[in-house]
Amino acid sequence: MKIEKGIISNEQLLFLVIGLLQASTLTASFISGITKQNTWIVLLAGFIIILPVLLVYTSLNKKFPHKNLIEINNAIYGEKFGKVISLLYIFFFWFIICTNVRFIVDFFSTYLFPKTDISVFTIIIIITCNYTVKKGLEVIARTGFILSVLTILAFVLITIFTIKDINLSNFLPIFQINLKEFIMATNIIVAIPLGEIIVFLMIFPYVNDVKNVKKSVFLGLIIGSLFFFSVIVRNISVIGNIGYMDVQPEYQVAKLVNIGEIITRVEVLVAIILLFNVFLKICIFYYATVLSIAQCLKLRSYKPLTIPVGIISIILSISMFNSPVDESYLASIYSVFVIPFIMLFPVISLIIASIRKFT
Repeated sequence: MKIEKGIISNEQLLFLVIGLLQASTLTASFISGITKQNTWIVLLAGFIIILPVLLVYTSLNKKFPHKNLIEINNAIYGEKFGKVISLLYIFFFWFIICTNVRFIVDFFSTYLFPKTDISVFTIIIIITCNYTVKKGLEVIARTGFILSVLTILAFVLITIFTIKDINLSNFLPIFQINLKEFIMATNIIVAIPLGEIIVFLMIFPYVNDVKNVKKSVFLGLIIGSLFFFSVIVRNISVIGNIGYMDVQPEYQVAKLVNIGEIITRVEVLVAIILLFNVFLKICIFYYATVLSIAQCLKLRSYKPLTIPVGIISIILSISMFNSPVDESYLASIYSVFVIPFIMLFPVISLIIASIRKFT
């Protein structure tokens, strides 16, 4: 039984992928402390690694064009073992909701509203996401297009305003990074922003032109990664190695904007854009979580699940970390534990599907 009735266009899928990667520029702070001025090198390496992984995702979609990830698991592994794997993915998607809510909440409580309790922001964000997810995939997709375009425009404007502060010597010395640091940082960049594209296996079947899904998602990855790369390069060229000392380098760069004492406090705009970006990412994973649970439980609709999932997400988001330091530590170990979800399971699924000649 098809739970999701909405259909999105290939262009909307493209902008959802771009939006997901735009939201993930926040994660650059997790690796900048390791790689400093060489963070851009790590992103390039991560992009090269994720290309064949994304090819695995699109190949699975080609073999199962009208099935999402949960349905693919059931078809390949059988109903019982397939549900076990699907349950793991549900926890994976749900965990990403909670961590991203907490990350953006900590950002706002640290930089803009230090006297406001984090529970206030958490509840507001989850309620807003709950409302959007209830409206369906089409609404999320339309929101993704608008937010992606606004984010690109904001990036261009802030970059223009900070051209005077660019210092190319900030990139020196180039390639001053040891192998251990390179592997650790690359693993983080692959696992957190790039590997999370696997969530779109929950969305591919609802694209109106399934045959061109591969083209849309690869183009989205290229544009999103180029945006990610541009943000990192600009941050390094403007604030240099001190960027890793700041939890959010983008915010620090925006604080430098001062055009004739008229255009100032642009960092507030950056904070709003970051909020919108993370909001879109949370909505995508929120939708994937409730849809996955509904299919595992064989419900007619995922909408009754949005409120209980939201309530539990609020509790987990508030209680899962004691401080932002815990978030950085989690990023270093999280990137290892997610490898089965973004690489191992999809590759095994594709191999089995190819051997059994699913079409």
